[in-house]
Amino acid sequence: MKTRTLAAAAIVTLTIGMIGIPESVYAQRDRATADFARYVKYLRGVLPDAETFQFVDTGTPHYRGYRIGPNGEETLVGFGFFNVDFAPRVRGYKGEIWMLIGMNPGGTLTDIDILFHNEPFGYFSIDPAAFVAQFRGKSVLAPLTVGDDIDAVSRATITNNAAVRAIRDSARRMAREFLTERATEQ
Repeated sequence: MKTRTLAAAAIVTLTIGMIGIPESVYAQRDRATADFARYVKYLRGVLPDAETFQFVDTGTPHYRGYRIGPNGEETLVGFGFFNVDFAPRVRGYKGEIWMLIGMNPGGTLTDIDILFHNEPFGYFSIDPAAFVAQFRGKSVLAPLTVGDDIDAVSRATITNNAAVRAIRDSARRMAREFLTERATEQ
């Protein structure tokens, strides 16, 4: 029995060594962490009005962007969050689609940056700038549904629907968490 267990462990080790570390291990690199220096460039893209950022974990990790006033006071201008932290079960045709989503405190999407995916038709469905551009300025209360208020490319419906669902579900969850937090502060 012990020999069989050791043999199985050796096979797993060799397999990982030959084909590389599984993709799910790499997923951790694009989840919000307190070591966010590597994300500042992307955070500035999705929250262009923010001057400084702070990592916050109030149930789900995210970043808060602030503008500094003339007297040094910080004003919250938005949130940056990864869809894989807020809607981890939403998957595309070939796996996770990792996006950094920006949203202002009023629940309006500011921008989205698609950081990584393995979608075979992503290059013509979710990668073009026009795909993420259609989310800018949309409220989390909007339908955010393919075919309703979001245009998508045919032949990549699984990819498009997954990306839209991840954005919608993540943004709505972030809005709920922020509103709940605000309600408890008052």
